[in-house]
Amino acid sequence: MKNTKFLNILLPFISLSLIYSTMLIGVYISSMNRGVACPDWPLCPNGFAFPPEKFFYEHFHRLVAIVAAIFTGVSLIFIRKSLWKLNKLIVIIVISMIIIQIIMGIFVISSRLNPVIVAVHLSTAVTIFSLIFVLLRESYLEIKKGRI
Repeated sequence: MKNTKFLNILLPFISLSLIYSTMLIGVYISSMNRGVACPDWPLCPNGFAFPPEKFFYEHFHRLVAIVAAIFTGVSLIFIRKSLWKLNKLIVIIVISMIIIQIIMGIFVISSRLNPVIVAVHLSTAVTIFSLIFVLLRESYLEIKKGRI
């Protein structure tokens, strides 16, 4: 039981950190005009191998995004058992938004950094971040009240 409490706080916190890191790396890539340096999606020409220098930032952004998506999925598995009424609805929304985010990432690359698509891509990331934060807060409150 104590491990579940610990994981209900730790996993969403790590997810938030990874999502925020992904957002910062993405903004850095966009500001440096390197967003289309690696036109192959989902990985750069070297796959998971260490990329050449010109693909490094974009490759790193995509790897961190993959890790963030996996970690967020694992976090949602633990959080979905919460007693909070809106919990399951938010979990479904977050999972749907992660899928939309991945599709938007494809469109960002294929549109060659269309500003509207880039803005929607970042806005989706901010929304995912916010919803995970809400779930983290509710998990904390449930643990504090002794419900978990």
